[in-house]
Amino acid sequence: NYTLLDFNRAGAPLLEMVTEPIIKNAAMAKKFCQAFQQILRYLKISDADMEKGQMRCEANISVQEEGKWKYEGDCKIIPLKDYKLNPKTEVKNINSFKSVEKAIDYEIKRQIEALEKGELLVQETRGWDENKNITVRQRIKESSADYRYFPEPDIPPLIIQDDWISDINSRLIELPYAKKERFMLQYNLNPEVADVLVMDKMIADWTEEVISELRAWILANNDTWERQNQKLSKMAADWITGELFKHLNSNNQNIREAKITAENFAELIALIFGEKINSSAGQKILEVMYQEGGDPEKIMERLGLRQLDDTTELARAVEKIITENPDQVTEYKKGKTNVIQFLIGKTMAATGGKANPKIVAEILKEKMI
Repeated sequence: NYTLLDFNRAGAPLLEMVTEPIIKNAAMAKKFCQAFQQILRYLKISDADMEKGQMRCEANISVQEEGKWKYEGDCKIIPLKDYKLNPKTEVKNINSFKSVEKAIDYEIKRQIEALEKGELLVQETRGWDENKNITVRQRIKESSADYRYFPEPDIPPLIIQDDWISDINSRLIELPYAKKERFMLQYNLNPEVADVLVMDKMIADWTEEVISELRAWILANNDTWERQNQKLSKMAADWITGELFKHLNSNNQNIREAKITAENFAELIALIFGEKINSSAGQKILEVMYQEGGDPEKIMERLGLRQLDDTTELARAVEKIITENPDQVTEYKKGKTNVIQFLIGKTMAATGGKANPKIVAEILKEKMI
């Protein structure tokens, strides 16, 4: 003779967005959900963490025979001739992007197999069983009339004026897709790298801080940004998504929690770009910067990692490597030119990673004629 109410989510606003039926497969659905999460985070609407229940996906899935239906009007699916559309199933409360993809793929396969066996599909709600990797029936889906919808008397009609929409549009920030397109165009980044950089707004903003510092460095050295922009920007992007991300991921940190600043990171890229250090030394310096912070040039001097360009000294090191590796030298002279990478590596090791690999390669070629 009593009712229990769960107020667990009381006061938490719920926003539900329904797409048109234009998502064709599980991979596309997963990518859409990830893009939507990005927008929510960019606009600071929500952290939209699926694992914490801040965002959910409910996938409506139906399979139809090819050529038996078409889109009409606002992407409404209508049957052709006497074809009867198969009903959809709704998989509820999926809580990860991986599960979105797996649940949809499973449901497509289940429905196709049922139809091929001559079974009748019904409109129903199903749940995703994470442990068994299957969908399970929860209930047969009612029609909209069975839901007994009625007007909510306490909510008046909401009229959105055009000037309100214009005002919101004028204050919108650059959203992920537009930022990705700009990164590709402005910095000549490939789509994969641009995707990674704009995935997190903090990383995207930090990347632009780094590039801004590099631009100032180029101008201070009487060069033009137009001439060096794409080369420097690409190098910075590759080091951020490669070497820096290794440290962030292994320490489970975001970029603002790390001790390394955009200014110091740009200085590191400038050292590599200016060939004061090689890539191997850059990785060692970055590791120290990540742990302690600090100026990369001072770390370079402290660790003795300045690149060795002295041709006389390098020639002596190369001669020693040639003497110690006669078999590889013979192979090189027989036409196996890729052996030179082995000899460069040996020289780099002998010089503590400080040798300029370009100069080493030139000396090796000269001495192995």
